[in-house]
Amino acid sequence: MIGNEECVMAYFSKSLGKPERNYCFTRKELLAIVKSIEHFHHYLYGRKFLLRTDHASLRWLLNLWELEGQIARWIQRLQEYDFEIQHRKGTSHGNADALSRRPCKENCKHCTNAEKKFGMETDISVKVLTTEDAWSSSEVQKAQLEDPAIWPIL
Repeated sequence: MIGNEECVMAYFSKSLGKPERNYCFTRKELLAIVKSIEHFHHYLYGRKFLLRTDHASLRWLLNLWELEGQIARWIQRLQEYDFEIQHRKGTSHGNADALSRRPCKENCKHCTNAEKKFGMETDISVKVLTTEDAWSSSEVQKAQLEDPAIWPIL
């Protein structure tokens, strides 16, 4: 958050392998969460953060007790982190969803051919991740000016 305006701090993307392409939608969404949280581990570990998703079933999936197999292992990995899941309608995810949607029609032959040729998959995306105690721009600027390794280049 900068002021009262939400802004994206970083994006993360991952291509799906052949087996992952066969996952159901919920499993793909959970994989996106696991991979993105692990990617941003150095920012998120030890801090409480808010994870927003447009996939409502993920809220209750994390609270199930009798999970087995891969999903159980993913949930166990997520338990290392202190976060809250919040559902947000997909139409309100414009800042993150823009990167996970093709700008052209679904049957665009150029995009479809490129995806096949390069083994690309567009089904996985990360939604907005924010920390509760985000720094204001003035706090960041002050910290940079006080850092002897950074201030000479400013």
